[in-house]
Amino acid sequence: MRLRKLLGIMIAVLAIAGCCVFVYYQINPDSAGQIKIVKNTEMKEKHTPKVPSPVDSISYLDESDKSLDLKSVPESYLDTAERQGELDTLEYETKDYDDDEKEMTKYVVVYTPYDYNPEEEYDIIYMLHGHTGSANTWLGSPDDPNYTKNCLDHLIEDGYVKPMIAVSMTYYDNNEDEDTDNYDRDLLEPFGKELKNDIIPAVESKYSTFAKNTDAKDFIESRGHRIFCGFSMGGVTASYRICDSMDYFRYFIPLSGSFYWSNLLSQNDNKFNSGIYMADAIKKQGYGPDDFFIFSEAGTEDFAYDVVKYQVSDMQTMGNMFKFGMPGEEEVNCAYGIGADEDHDRHGRTTAIYNILPFISNMISE
Repeated sequence: MRLRKLLGIMIAVLAIAGCCVFVYYQINPDSAGQIKIVKNTEMKEKHTPKVPSPVDSISYLDESDKSLDLKSVPESYLDTAERQGELDTLEYETKDYDDDEKEMTKYVVVYTPYDYNPEEEYDIIYMLHGHTGSANTWLGSPDDPNYTKNCLDHLIEDGYVKPMIAVSMTYYDNNEDEDTDNYDRDLLEPFGKELKNDIIPAVESKYSTFAKNTDAKDFIESRGHRIFCGFSMGGVTASYRICDSMDYFRYFIPLSGSFYWSNLLSQNDNKFNSGIYMADAIKKQGYGPDDFFIFSEAGTEDFAYDVVKYQVSDMQTMGNMFKFGMPGEEEVNCAYGIGADEDHDRHGRTTAIYNILPFISNMISE
């Protein structure tokens, strides 16, 4: 009996020691029966999120129009994260598609998440600025990243967004602001050619995405892992891409801008209905309501609030194509978010990204 008790104590001590020392035992196939101890150096400290999930925090602001109450980005998300992604610039060859097709070299700013592994496949978001912006507008530059980049770092670090690549672009020739007399309206539709012909192939030939190669066929097959996001006139551009680039993108985030700032309105006067126009364009591309998700947004202090609301209202008249509601609800393929007290600025678009990107990342993962 005493021997059994002693043996039990010894076993318990060994078990406790095994929990305290991170080792595992591995049989050496070259020496049958020989045991060797190998230190487990791959164990990583578990990260505890600092804020609740945006997905769990969002709610309806007004169920009658299906608007969602977006929460302001937490102050802690504006500071640098512990696990930071990297910014780099990537040059590519393109043409002046809105004019004489003169050849030029431009660059985009590319974000890769913390611990990026070129052997893994990543979702990717393409981001576009508004009037007078640049390729540095969304995330900053490699030498001077901004707090929108910090927010993306935190969303990934806290596990609310799956690690993804982000690309900040410009529609201006030679990466230089153009002195247009109509707030860049003539540049927005032609930019789709530069995006599909030049930017996406250049980026996804260097960085690892779900596109196996850089043929159109591969980009079409991987469209479910690609997002287009635009702010202000970039939001207008996002609406154009819904109408002509759905073969490359499944997810669209038009922020603080709509077709009511485009040339389409002046061409159609007061008869224009952006919902009808978009629904027809989606059908012409061969797609239907099960093939996309659109998340529109504007802040209550944003001078674009009304034009975004007009387009959402137009889309809601086309219920056979666009169904608004809470992301994840049955048959819902559109959402409309409102940022309380948010303006037409960096904080406003960062708040939008903070709320919207976790939803879309979850959809992609499903």
